[in-house]
Amino acid sequence: MAKQTILVTGSTDGIGKAAAEILSRQGHRVLLHGRNPEKGRGVLAELEAATGSDRLSLFIADLSVQEQVGDLAREVGEACDRLDVLVNNAGVFMPEREVAPGGIEMTFAVNYLSGFLLTHELLGLLEKSTPARIVNVASIAHRSVGSIDWGNLPDFSSYDPYDAYAVSKVGNIAFTARLARALEGTGVTANSLHPGVIDTKLLRAYIRGRDEGAPPEQGAEVEAYLALSPDAGTVNGGYFEETRWTQPSSLASDPKVQERFWEMGLDLTGIGQW
Repeated sequence: MAKQTILVTGSTDGIGKAAAEILSRQGHRVLLHGRNPEKGRGVLAELEAATGSDRLSLFIADLSVQEQVGDLAREVGEACDRLDVLVNNAGVFMPEREVAPGGIEMTFAVNYLSGFLLTHELLGLLEKSTPARIVNVASIAHRSVGSIDWGNLPDFSSYDPYDAYAVSKVGNIAFTARLARALEGTGVTANSLHPGVIDTKLLRAYIRGRDEGAPPEQGAEVEAYLALSPDAGTVNGGYFEETRWTQPSSLASDPKVQERFWEMGLDLTGIGQW
């Protein structure tokens, strides 16, 4: 396989960092993303030393701030003449309700809207680099959502941490399916995945510090598979869970739910049309 240029959001920690290391060891050009400049520089140096790669770059953006998402896309476009794979890996679990700029609840802002907006802003570069892939990190948690209280979105004034997280993951899968239909015939594919129950900062926020979950490398292998494997390259609009392609929940598979999340993304990011 020709060496790829791959952006992994949220790659200064957890699964994203492990995925960046795997991809770097394979010789690909990996674009790291983080929110904290000091931490990001430390991870960049660490991965360069660990992998021997001179094809790592670092980009800084707070994904809860839509202007910074746009800046990230512009900086990637200025730095790279191609983008073969976009891995929307960044995610949060907020034990307490916090509000991002614009009045949007933080979980929804980061887990759903930032990936929606970043994908839109980078789509031209991806289309120029075809065949290209979009990989959206979801979660098996989406299966716990029986229905969406649309009136509670996007501010989640009635807040439950797990519910907010799970709903955002329904959104990831719904968006991926709707995006895949829009991408038919472009040479760009979009798929989503559950990386497994992995020992990350996000999981520890949910289980209050208990020592549970598989090592990040296990989840990173799933991301790398969807990003690079020839088999995954033939799939568009799929959902990968527990080492196989499978059907997500009936809610996430519902075209009306997919359209509702899509329209909400357009409205809340100001894109208007896609």
